[in-house]
Amino acid sequence: MTDSRPVEALAGGDQATEPGRPNPSGLGDWQRSSPFAVVFFAGSIARIFARGLSGALIPLVALVLILRDNPRGFIVLFSIVAGALVLFLVIAAIQWLCFKFRIEEDRLLIRKGIFRKTALDLPFERVQGINVERSLVDRILGLVTVTLDTSGSVLAEGKLPSIRTELADYLRAGVGAFRPPPRGDASDAEEGLSDSTHPGAPLVDASSQRSMLLKLGAADMIRIGLASRNFILVLAIVGLITDLLQPGDLIEPILEAIAAGVDSVANAFSGLGAFDRVVAVTAVVFTIVAGSLFLAIGAAFLRHHNFTLWGDGRTFRSRAGLLTQREVVVESARIQQLTLDQTLVLRWLGRYRLRALPAALMAPQGNQSPTGIHVAQVLDVPLLDDRLAEDLRSRMFSREAGDVSVLPGSPVFNRVSPHYVRALTLRISVVLALALGAILLGTGGTGFAGGSPTRVFVWWLLSIPVVVPIAWQIWRRRGYMHDDDGLASRSGFIGNKVDAFLLRKAQSVGLKQSPLQRRKGLATLQIQLASGRVTVPYIDYRVACRLRDYILYKVETNHRWH
Repeated sequence: MTDSRPVEALAGGDQATEPGRPNPSGLGDWQRSSPFAVVFFAGSIARIFARGLSGALIPLVALVLILRDNPRGFIVLFSIVAGALVLFLVIAAIQWLCFKFRIEEDRLLIRKGIFRKTALDLPFERVQGINVERSLVDRILGLVTVTLDTSGSVLAEGKLPSIRTELADYLRAGVGAFRPPPRGDASDAEEGLSDSTHPGAPLVDASSQRSMLLKLGAADMIRIGLASRNFILVLAIVGLITDLLQPGDLIEPILEAIAAGVDSVANAFSGLGAFDRVVAVTAVVFTIVAGSLFLAIGAAFLRHHNFTLWGDGRTFRSRAGLLTQREVVVESARIQQLTLDQTLVLRWLGRYRLRALPAALMAPQGNQSPTGIHVAQVLDVPLLDDRLAEDLRSRMFSREAGDVSVLPGSPVFNRVSPHYVRALTLRISVVLALALGAILLGTGGTGFAGGSPTRVFVWWLLSIPVVVPIAWQIWRRRGYMHDDDGLASRSGFIGNKVDAFLLRKAQSVGLKQSPLQRRKGLATLQIQLASGRVTVPYIDYRVACRLRDYILYKVETNHRWH
């Protein structure tokens, strides 16, 4: 929570360190971050400035077009950009000079602001997670950026950019000293003595006295790269933008050069025989695929290199990154929902991706500015097997919901009503018919592909046999299960996705009925969590009512923090 005392009142008192904890030099005095933090403040100012300019996009484009025809337009644009960079650096330097912090025995004090001074008092007992990020330059200089997540107002969250590593270690030790002991039993520690090299085998990290639950190696980075969809998405977006936008004077020469190269390749192919042409095309396709995989695997190494996950029964800490190392700490009490994803490639590999979702947004309180909204950290485990997935589910749910599984292949899942296939078929086919009608009417098609309503209706009827197998596949993967403490919902088309949560963490529960559902005695159960919404469609209306009432009962009778 943010202390309401004046800034001057936060500066008093001496620092008394706890025995056994590191005692960095200068502790107890007001300190500043490293001068390299100016880059951090400049980046923050640039992001705020970019958000402010989003509403003035049209005037900016007009200004660029006007200056482009001016002989000195390039010089003017360069001067504007250079002046903005200098202004950002000057304001960032002033912010760095006004940013001070002090570490006491049981709290962190922060003073910041240029015109509007802000004083933050962050007691260690209120801190629920310490997230550490180190860029390549930070690692060279021995610096880290620390973020402290609290259970109070978002403006009480502390962020210390570019501080010394020993200070970060002292903060972590100080927060750990005020945490209650883990609720885990002795068997957790015994599990950590395994010497297996299996990716899901827990080890013991002697330095942190936590169980090392997972450590990914180079082979796992290749698997993550093979399962990545980011590169294909980027190619699709670039292709769409290139197709929609009219190329300007700067882009046209590049496109003409590419076209000339394509023509040269085409002419070269035309002089080859049939077999040689097939070999050449195969080599080009192979080169493109190999380049795409290389970029995807390289991105996996940059983000998830040396990924390590620890757990002590109450908190979970992950660390990963090649150039920029990022450390995320999440308490099990803050986890609202577990999401297990399995794409088609991950199905072939027999692996999953698990995300532990805390509250999606922590809204500001009182009259505080809405710009202070803080997106909570997400614990992302990029690759794990089924045994570790179930083990993490048990640990993160603190042994609750023992009969709820996050594995999509579990036979305990109940399928929803087959009437869901009819509803999906109607929904998908209508959307396709409307989209097709808009395209045909807009292009003025003729013949059988013309844009008249009658022909569009015929196309809609012809699409139904194609849509039915898609709807049936989606229905096959739809299911749910629950016990006295938790619920899991399964969905997917080619891959699988399971959302699991504890019933006591629900914020609201509702029922939704379409005309078809009312005729068939069905309903859709919607559970709103702090991390999002979980839906169970087309189940028996009486079952949905009983589940709704029981979830509300669990919420009303729960005395534990959500």
